[in-house]
Amino acid sequence: MPSVCGAPACTAKTCAQIGAAACGPAADGCGGLLNCGACTLPETCGGMAPGQCGIPSTCTGLCLKQTTCAGAATTSISGTVYAPNGTDPIYNALVYVPNSAVQAFVDGVVTPQCDCSAEVTGSPLVSAVTGVNGQFTITNMPVGANIPLVIQNGRWRRQIVIPNVPSCVNTALTTAQTEFPSCHTGAASCPAGKAYGDIPLMAFATGSVDALECVMRKIGIADTEFTNPGGTGRVQFYKGSGAAGAKINNTTPSETQLIASQAAIDAYDMVLFPCQGNEYDQTAAAQNFVINFANAGGRVFATHYSYVWLFNDAPFSATADWNVDQPANFASDPQTGYINQTFPRGLALAQWLQLIGASTTLGQMPINTLRYDFTGVVAPSLLWVNVDDPDLGNVPMHYTFDTPVGTPPAQQCGRVLFDDFHVEDAENPVTTNKIFPAECTVVTMTPQEKMLEFMLFDLGACVAPPVPICTPTTCVAQGIDCGPAGDGCGNVIQCGMCPAGETCGGGGVPSVCGAPPCNSETCLQQGIQCGPAGDGCGNVIQCGTCPAGETCGGGGKAGICGAGTCTPAACAAQGSKCGPAGDGCGNVIQCGTCAAGETCGGGGKPGICGSTCTPQTCASLGYNCGAAADGCGGELSCGTCASPNTCGGGGQANVCGGGIPK
Repeated sequence: MPSVCGAPACTAKTCAQIGAAACGPAADGCGGLLNCGACTLPETCGGMAPGQCGIPSTCTGLCLKQTTCAGAATTSISGTVYAPNGTDPIYNALVYVPNSAVQAFVDGVVTPQCDCSAEVTGSPLVSAVTGVNGQFTITNMPVGANIPLVIQNGRWRRQIVIPNVPSCVNTALTTAQTEFPSCHTGAASCPAGKAYGDIPLMAFATGSVDALECVMRKIGIADTEFTNPGGTGRVQFYKGSGAAGAKINNTTPSETQLIASQAAIDAYDMVLFPCQGNEYDQTAAAQNFVINFANAGGRVFATHYSYVWLFNDAPFSATADWNVDQPANFASDPQTGYINQTFPRGLALAQWLQLIGASTTLGQMPINTLRYDFTGVVAPSLLWVNVDDPDLGNVPMHYTFDTPVGTPPAQQCGRVLFDDFHVEDAENPVTTNKIFPAECTVVTMTPQEKMLEFMLFDLGACVAPPVPICTPTTCVAQGIDCGPAGDGCGNVIQCGMCPAGETCGGGGVPSVCGAPPCNSETCLQQGIQCGPAGDGCGNVIQCGTCPAGETCGGGGKAGICGAGTCTPAACAAQGSKCGPAGDGCGNVIQCGTCAAGETCGGGGKPGICGSTCTPQTCASLGYNCGAAADGCGGELSCGTCASPNTCGGGGQANVCGGGIPK
């Protein structure tokens, strides 16, 4: 139109005009916004060019086999990781799909690694960590034939190939596919139907009264894996101090060879020192070899008299309060062992023992052959088990500490475990010079053997900085003075009741007592000219008196002066359900009380119970776990955390965090 200002017409672009592979939000060219949708895996938005679907340059190998499913469906696998015996689940095992070659382990601690990820090789594509029940689920799996899978706990490792993973459904793996290896040299050397793979290289200084090697058999390690040093087995025998322990044959060397040099002990991943039946003091040089071994990432297990490796050699001696070789004058033996559940791994042990039937009460288990050599632990050492003896009091039985002692957790590589009881004593009082496995006579595992099984895998697991223990918050710290609330760590706390006339959150501030606003009604508003009445907010008001010769309601109309007989009006007739009211004849009647969380007129309607408090949700609070208050006197349940995270474990109340437990 000539001589008239105007805007040129703009033709908006479509996603198709922007590009066949357009994705995500995009401008339509006219000031509007388009939503061009998502990409189908393995493509991602921007994977090739901004706003375009494409395969990222980092997506190679099995990444190219990941697919997108319709709706909420996903391609997944699930299963349960077991010990080599195929019956006991393994907690905190890592299960992952490698996207490159998995590297062989190097035995021993010659090259120490303090980074947990250093021994997880093969460029994990997708992964999961097992819970207390050993179960795992991996989502977004690559699809197709011959998909590799790695199952790992420290230097325990099994590698399998899944024959086929169909898309958009779950594939359940069998026990035969997910149990840890019984042997390491191949299927031909394993018992029929048992798995092979990586097993830590362990040195046993066999004890005269504590046949720990028998527990290894019960865990499921094949007899072919028990050999003399230099043999092909992963469990290698040295006769302990006093030369009284079990042996492979007459050429089994003495423990002195194991501790003769740093190189000798550093060749192993784990060293076990069961009780030797007496206190055989060690040289300072040998003790330093053990300390250096642990500092470099080695794992040390000791029972009873093998405290000789701990109690008088700094810095190990500073990890507990030692008073060795005290008379074991316990009131009874066995007793109930109490498991410390205040840290994640201790709680997992308690739950695991109950799960497998070794404990009938959470956190309690029978324990026998008790000894008394230390009175407590020094933080950050972890006390796992104690007994509460009527005569001796609280006696510690089992503790661990990480090494090097005194260094920051991120710099600690090794772990040491001490048991002040004989794991195998009830089965074999004497193992002197027996040829393995003659000392192993009982097949059924005792509860304390089951605990040893859990601890052997814990001992060999990745040493990682601890999950922060959640510090519970209080009602006062949260500014809450009524109703239930969460403590930020998954528990419910009660913050009190409100006084009469107030409700929780009723004043408009969540979880704080207050009187909800109530619009009271006057006598005039109610059309009442005489006698008492309710104001609709729980109070009585006086509406005046009648002149001589008249009575309130006497004319037949409640609350109105007149001559004659007055018929009282009930609460229901007045539409009042709470508080006091007048009956129209000069009397006060009570129309009831309100339920907890409501007040009379609190919802905005006089004489009717209600509340103006708007409950909060988990989402509005930013919570994803544990219990919390809704601000109106109610309780929220915001869910649970996936292992190994805990509620508040990352330092933020009611938020999952923490990572791999220590």
